[in-house]
Amino acid sequence: MVVNKVREIRGSAVGLLLLLVIVAIPLLFLLGLAEFSVWALNWIPDVLWVAMVMCIALIPLAVIPATRAIAGTAYGLAAFVFIAGLWLYSLAFTYTEWGLIGVVLGVIVAGIGVVFTAILAALFSASWAVLGNVAILIALGLVTRFLAAWLKASAQERFMRQRMQDHPSEAIITQPPRDE
Repeated sequence: MVVNKVREIRGSAVGLLLLLVIVAIPLLFLLGLAEFSVWALNWIPDVLWVAMVMCIALIPLAVIPATRAIAGTAYGLAAFVFIAGLWLYSLAFTYTEWGLIGVVLGVIVAGIGVVFTAILAALFSASWAVLGNVAILIALGLVTRFLAAWLKASAQERFMRQRMQDHPSEAIITQPPRDE
């Protein structure tokens, strides 16, 4: 009787300890990531400026049809830099304004919710410069991402046209299915 009670208590204690470990590991990871984002605030603007200069320097490659694939890949990399910078900037601002609770709430919303919580934190604290930075980073990330996709599609289309001209016997013509 007493032995069974001890086993039940021991099993419950081990289960509770395991649950605490399962919850603590992601929280410690988020805390480390939040501290990293605050540390990274020193060099995030420099990386974003490099990405912006790269985007401006890639304009000639984007205009020339033969080099659009290279430009599309580079713009895709720049979009990643802008979006990662946006996420880290938002994480750092949320962490400094609302602490780890705000970060956890932001990450619960599919990870990108940190940007949303940073916007809310900027609105509640009247940090208009932060709100403007977040808006600019969102715009830069989306515009470069769409530009990268368009350049890659254009390069692929040019490649397929060139291949059909060079090897007409390999061309596959597809037709949409007929409605019967």
